[in-house]
Amino acid sequence: MKLPQKTLLVGGILGTVGVSALVGGSMASAESGTSTNTDPMSSLVGKIASKFNLNQADVQKVFDEERTAKDAERMAQQSEKLKKLVDAGTITTTQKAAIEAKIAEMKTERESDKDSLKDLTADERKAKMDEKKASLEAWAKAQGIDLTKLDGISMGGRGHGGSERADKTTE
Repeated sequence: MKLPQKTLLVGGILGTVGVSALVGGSMASAESGTSTNTDPMSSLVGKIASKFNLNQADVQKVFDEERTAKDAERMAQQSEKLKKLVDAGTITTTQKAAIEAKIAEMKTERESDKDSLKDLTADERKAKMDEKKASLEAWAKAQGIDLTKLDGISMGGRGHGGSERADKTTE
């Protein structure tokens, strides 16, 4: 009877050490992953990977693919809305092309400014965004585009709309 007790004791100790190593390793991995990755979804990716015992790189790949697909879907919807505005005579085809180019330019700017904006105070960030808004309004005026007519066209990033949203209180 002593042999099974020894076996159980050794097994219990090994199990405890193994669980401790796994928990400690996953915590260290999660810490190092969040400190180097600036993607706000990385902590969610890490949690999903840990919870379901998946490779974090594979989970991140799925998130990245989904983001790319959603971006393409949004761009197609925007293009369709702009086409309807052209068909309605609200904007010209030249203005449509200019708007699409401006949206792409603004997306690139957002990506490049993402890290630098984090280091600013709330007031500095607001001043920077007000500057960008004024720049967009000046660009639209130079193009002969009334931003209030572009309802539903994301000129402000992340679906929050551009200056046409500033005056609206309800939809």
